[in-house]
Amino acid sequence: MGRVNIEPEEREMLKKNKYVVDVIENRIIYSKEFKQHFMSEYLNGKPPTKIFREAGFDPVVLGPKRIERAAARWRKAYADGKIGKLDAGQGADGDKTE
Repeated sequence: MGRVNIEPEEREMLKKNKYVVDVIENRIIYSKEFKQHFMSEYLNGKPPTKIFREAGFDPVVLGPKRIERAAARWRKAYADGKIGKLDAGQGADGDKTE
């Protein structure tokens, strides 16, 4: 099974979030800022769904799998040095880690 498509009205809602760069039919492109924010909060012990919710995302619209997969990609990118911490002032190389 492939990625679940995001309904047009949900795409429009997601595009209004300051942490979203773009939304296409089945994909959300998150900002570097959100990826860094996510990792900072996650490393401080906050659960992924709570981080998304507090950033203005509706976990029901995203779905648990989309959140889980994004969190896994960003944890790996962080471990590989591709996502820096916000307070460290590092850039996040590897924008492809949606």
